[in-house]
Amino acid sequence: MITQEYILKEIDRFAEKVKKYDSEYRQKDKLPKNHELRPYRWCSRDIVFSLLMVKHERYGNYLYADLCLIANPPQYYENSGAGVAMGFLLSEAYKCGTTMEIVFGKNVEPRLENGQQKSRVPAYICDLAIDLGVSLKHVFEGHISPFEARQMYMGLAGFSKTAQEKIMKLSVGGKLTPERVCFLVMGGLWSLPEAEALILGSAHPEDVLTSASDPALRHLYLDDLLAARGAILGGVLDRKLLKKELVINGQIVESEDEENDITFDFDEELYAKIYKFGEKLELPWVEGKKVELSPDVSLAVLVRSRTSSEILEGADRDLEHLSALVSKYRGSVVGLLYPRDWEEIQTDRRLSLKRQIEAAGVYLMTSPESVAGLDKEAMRRLETGRMVRHE
Repeated sequence: MITQEYILKEIDRFAEKVKKYDSEYRQKDKLPKNHELRPYRWCSRDIVFSLLMVKHERYGNYLYADLCLIANPPQYYENSGAGVAMGFLLSEAYKCGTTMEIVFGKNVEPRLENGQQKSRVPAYICDLAIDLGVSLKHVFEGHISPFEARQMYMGLAGFSKTAQEKIMKLSVGGKLTPERVCFLVMGGLWSLPEAEALILGSAHPEDVLTSASDPALRHLYLDDLLAARGAILGGVLDRKLLKKELVINGQIVESEDEENDITFDFDEELYAKIYKFGEKLELPWVEGKKVELSPDVSLAVLVRSRTSSEILEGADRDLEHLSALVSKYRGSVVGLLYPRDWEEIQTDRRLSLKRQIEAAGVYLMTSPESVAGLDKEAMRRLETGRMVRHE
């Protein structure tokens, strides 16, 4: 049982470590090595989720947690503090190049056993493991095994069952490790829907997610760039739909903390994003029309990140896919998303194609992003991926 005395003692120990860290590193403009003990505080404004002190134990090749205090703030979902703490511990274990094993030091929720002080896996993390359907077999030995850690990482990342199956298939084939995919998502390089679009919608997701292609090998690199570009355009739509707009004093203000209630899915056959809503929203980027999205109707969007010439070249194929999408998701609102390059098409050709799209019962959506901007962002992410740990 965690006592108030224990919590206050650990907070004091954390504060001492922060002072030492400031004097040894921050004031000298230095960064600690992975094998040196480092303090971390995870907060949202004035709400503290977790206090942690960790280091890479080089000889055992595991992540060692010397201090692990976790809160369960009532303002947030159940086990939110444990989710934040465990997400960091697993990502740090991957970053440091460990086996993914996590060991908790003797000061973490200690108990006396045969006259000796021993640690355990924190109770909140055990609750989180139950929620994720992961069985922890070494709770009172104070560590989480590599296999258990990988299971929890996949659960925390939130991949769909279909995506998990594809990831495990790639893992068995030695093409991609599950923990790398989780790290890229948890670290924010790719959002979860973007990563799922890559995993399910591209021919070689392992090449994109490992940044394997050399830009000098032009054909292979461009193939990865096209796959990344499509995922990023879908991500732009995700963020637009998620963004909540509040009316304050008659003015529309974007909320930083709140998001619209949306669930995401991906149709790998047609490369389409499928959305379901928990509240009423407006379909964005539809010229001259106001289209309301209600909770009882899903939205299916064909995502096509193409230049103006590519749009014209692939128009017939896109119309076929739209027809299939309308048939497959009867009763849903159906959209076709193009980048801003759509506006560069000659007016008469553009109006003719728009009429065909609308005749199919589909709303044309034009993103404010251009292919040039999408390519630039795709190149940045591929380059950043090269700096992430490689097995």
